[in-house]
Amino acid sequence: MKMLLRQREAILWSLILPLFMILLFSFVRFDGIGRVELGIVNEAGVHASGLLTALREVKTLKMFEGERESELQLLKKGERAVVLIVPPDYQPGYALEMAAFTNDAKPQESQLGLLILQRVLDEITFAERGESGRIKLNAQMVESRNLTYFDFVAPGILSMSIMQLGIFGVAFGFVSMKKRGILRRLFVTPINPNDFIISSVAMRLVLVMTQIVIMTLVPYFFLDLHFIGSFWRMFVVGMFGAIVFLALGFAIAGTSKSEDQVAPLANIIAMPMMLLSGIFFSRDSLPGFIRSVVDLLPLSYLADAMRSIAIDDATLTQILPQLGGLGVWSVISIIIAVKMFRWE
Repeated sequence: MKMLLRQREAILWSLILPLFMILLFSFVRFDGIGRVELGIVNEAGVHASGLLTALREVKTLKMFEGERESELQLLKKGERAVVLIVPPDYQPGYALEMAAFTNDAKPQESQLGLLILQRVLDEITFAERGESGRIKLNAQMVESRNLTYFDFVAPGILSMSIMQLGIFGVAFGFVSMKKRGILRRLFVTPINPNDFIISSVAMRLVLVMTQIVIMTLVPYFFLDLHFIGSFWRMFVVGMFGAIVFLALGFAIAGTSKSEDQVAPLANIIAMPMMLLSGIFFSRDSLPGFIRSVVDLLPLSYLADAMRSIAIDDATLTQILPQLGGLGVWSVISIIIAVKMFRWE
């Protein structure tokens, strides 16, 4: 801890810079009307295929299909503007009434979505019956948490800072000590070199917990961050993530002889994860094969778990897939670090 406090630039990069990034992203707003997120609960089966096809052709709509409970839950979380329930007795052009649930926090998107739905239903009715008619939309407003882009990106930046602390902090720090012969000299001191490694890891784990507290409380009190999770659950996830990235940092430090070699190796590992793991934007827009690969990256597991705890108050049981993924990566990265780390 004394070594850390003597290095002011280390504190700057570990705490101040990530907090500054969160401050910058708190000013980013995507509040204008873009595509309306429409959830469809199809209880009519193949009878609603024409309706679904017509809705897919409307470029203003971003359509999702799912079960009633899951779609309504997503509506309450703010990830849907409208949820349309297609009843089991639906017949194209002949249903009298359909239920639609709207997001009270997105009045413009909701109203636009209802207008589009009504137009499509009217067109289907006219095409089927050859006469004008109206299927009534029974709209019901649902209270939503109105999560913003900032609520999405803040846990992602926290996860990214944990990755950088592990990979860049360990790699650059230990290569510098190895280059100056500090690690070699430890063997002639009363200190057990392995104890030095353990203490360095422990210090960084304390720093991770400090990051979690500061980068959550500051946005919560000053930047209107929605946070309903548990700090101790975030600590558990943070420890798992830190172990993975610390081990990768030791592996890079073990194979590098100078800082010039550390930078490209660290960036080859870190940059793809920063860009593709859902830190700044959702991974839903990625192509199927790439999405399947990216979902398995350690930063994806860490960011998903942190985000679920922060904005959904997820329990450890609910994020077991993410914890399992981080656990597997911990074993893999520790094995790699043990085989690759060198004292000189």
